[in-house]
Amino acid sequence: MFRYLPRILARSLTTASARFPPASARAVPRAHARLRQQPPRRTMFIQTATTPNEDALQFIPGVPVLGSGSMRTVEYTTPREALKSPLATRLFAIEGVRGIMYGGDFVTVRKHTDYPWQLLKPDVYAAIMDHFASGRALIRDDADDSARQGAGHDSEIVVEIKELLESRVRPAIQEDGGDLDFVSFNEGSGVVRIRLRGACRGCASSSVTLKHGVEGMLSYYIPEVTAVEDVGDELEAQAQKEFGKLEAELQS
Repeated sequence: MFRYLPRILARSLTTASARFPPASARAVPRAHARLRQQPPRRTMFIQTATTPNEDALQFIPGVPVLGSGSMRTVEYTTPREALKSPLATRLFAIEGVRGIMYGGDFVTVRKHTDYPWQLLKPDVYAAIMDHFASGRALIRDDADDSARQGAGHDSEIVVEIKELLESRVRPAIQEDGGDLDFVSFNEGSGVVRIRLRGACRGCASSSVTLKHGVEGMLSYYIPEVTAVEDVGDELEAQAQKEFGKLEAELQS
């Protein structure tokens, strides 16, 4: 895994004769008074961090996103899903943006390959800065109701798999602006299905991470695990299909 301003303000003071100040000097106090009357502009220094996926960048605004130290992440892969979040809605309005994920102190933005970051970055910076300066909620209060519902009674093996993913895998992946969700475990075949999210989507090294990282670790601790599969693309395709149906209905 990989981890990827000081401003110097200079002032020059000039002195003039207190007894015979020039006309230009007499106008300075009025100019300063006008400047003092102007409301201060909010400034935010947003840093970026590269990820193993060239089409994904971490934007770090310097303020908590989902909360300092939080391991929780929230991802939006379609404009319809993004309606739950004002910031995600605005980011999806930027041409070329493909997905957004929130972490404890970062926002991961994924783009289509054909769009260079040089064109997207200014709009992404502006959207993030304006949102956090506005004081608006990141996610609507009623947006997480489904996430609060219980997942049912898990078997002992599933509990162990989830614990390993939570404690050993997710912290490392989140350092690169990604994350993963446990989807299911087939006790007959021993296959664990997960969904890669954020910067991990479409990353060339994700297959290596799954095979030699996640699968190797899970099978070492839990012999019943025989393989790990990423079904993120499959679930995203289903979501895109449903979104397309909705658009067709609205246009008809």
